[in-house]
Amino acid sequence: MGVFLISIHRSGEISTASEMREKEMRSLLETLSLDVVCSASYMVKEVNVSTFLGSGQATEAHDYVSAFEPEEAVIDALLSPRQEKNLERILGIPVSDREAVILSIFFQNAHSREARLQIERAEAEYLKPRLQNREASLSQQRGGVRGAKGEGERQIELERRLIDQRIRSLDRELTSIEAVRNTKRKERQRKGVFSFALVGYTNAGKSTILNALTDAGVTAEDKLFATLDTTTRSLRLPNGQRVLLSDTVGFISDLPEVLIKAFSSTLEEALAADALIIVADASHPDAARCLEKTKETLSDLDALDKARILVINKMDSLSDDISYAVMKRSPMRIVEASMKEGRGIKELLSAMAAVTDEAFTDISVTEDASSDIISRLSRDGDVKSIVYGERTVTVTARIRRSMATKYSHDQAGSNNPNPF
Repeated sequence: MGVFLISIHRSGEISTASEMREKEMRSLLETLSLDVVCSASYMVKEVNVSTFLGSGQATEAHDYVSAFEPEEAVIDALLSPRQEKNLERILGIPVSDREAVILSIFFQNAHSREARLQIERAEAEYLKPRLQNREASLSQQRGGVRGAKGEGERQIELERRLIDQRIRSLDRELTSIEAVRNTKRKERQRKGVFSFALVGYTNAGKSTILNALTDAGVTAEDKLFATLDTTTRSLRLPNGQRVLLSDTVGFISDLPEVLIKAFSSTLEEALAADALIIVADASHPDAARCLEKTKETLSDLDALDKARILVINKMDSLSDDISYAVMKRSPMRIVEASMKEGRGIKELLSAMAAVTDEAFTDISVTEDASSDIISRLSRDGDVKSIVYGERTVTVTARIRRSMATKYSHDQAGSNNPNPF
């Protein structure tokens, strides 16, 4: 399918930011297997409330449509229903904005029941104000998000009342799934299991790292948003510490708020993790800016303080020496890697072990042989050894420092077992 790409340059915006966003949009369209048959870039100093573009720009855009005959126009901006409708009237072809494109990709790559429910809810919120405005869309023609609804297909002309009912139904299902996930998370936390989450810009190599460290078998493609479903795997670090490692959805500039909300469960893995591993793509021409966008997103989620390790991935295809130098100044533990060449895996595992060494300590507790100390330490940490005396038992375990305080208090407040 041929599309007309309309890129937007904001007044006062630096050129590199505009270029980065345009490249992202082209990559998004490529992910959808759509061909850009023509393109135009417009400086928008003041947004037109009716058409987003200025009248002269809209007229010129119509000339592109007449000359190249694209099947749809894609504008790299977030349009109101009114702006979308008016642009379609002027151009004479369907118009999709940035949010519609990302929605299409998200639905295409969502595999789990939860991810599909979240996407359907985000799509319903997006379509609700547009019910009267459009009959065709990019994803309808592709059979994508707006044409496929998983279980129980819906037509885009569905009345607002039915959409609201569906949203409420989706909320109930998602609440139920979230309750199960929270229960599992609390159980992990109760057992003192340390968790890491891989975060970073989309297509930075997070899934590849998860596969390299855990043989997770997660799909790792050179496409934007190839990973949408949270995947968590267990592994042992060089220091013997058992940890959990989660892959999360990638970040991107100007990610629509409705999609951030839709994937709150995926982002919650980052919020709930004990430590974050930020993955940066050294092959990206503006890698330093991508890293800043990632930090901004984490800061918005109040999770930036959990960032402990920075993996500068794809060092085999380093694109910009300046970006590399900027990233190297990060206060985090830095691991230079190339998952393609198998470089950096050992160093990353060592860095993860160092992070857990700061959070855990080894303790040795002696109690009466009839006590439940073995089960308690097994619940709260990893038991390393058990030594039985005549009437006592000494248990050595690796445990979180915060929990170790509890056992030291127990020892201080207890009577020493009588050996006689």
